[in-house]
Amino acid sequence: MKSSLRTRSARVLPVGVLAAALLAAGAPGAFAATHTQAKSVNVIAASITVQPSKTELTLGESVTFTGRTQGLKAGDVLNLQRFHGGKWVIVKTVKVAQGDTYAISATKLPARGTEKFRVIHGNTMSPTVTLTVK
Repeated sequence: MKSSLRTRSARVLPVGVLAAALLAAGAPGAFAATHTQAKSVNVIAASITVQPSKTELTLGESVTFTGRTQGLKAGDVLNLQRFHGGKWVIVKTVKVAQGDTYAISATKLPARGTEKFRVIHGNTMSPTVTLTVK
């Protein structure tokens, strides 16, 4: 019995040592490959600008919003939002045109006072624009 146990142990020990050596040798190479790939990824931050055609309007008058995008593709959906009742509400939806531009036209403002607008796509949003309706 002793001899067969000793023989098995003698066979298993080199196999275990070899497996550990192979794992240890492969781990730094795998880490280096992953680390190198992570460095080569370029992330372009998206941005949206917005410009109203007028900042002061009379009641019932329309305003057009235009702007440019960066980091978005032509055809991506943009939402024009208005701050109303303590939350942002979608007013109109348009798509980004070729050349990274957009235009949202014929937006009538419903009441006198100040109105806040922004353009949004996912987590990217334009600065807020305030319009005065007289």
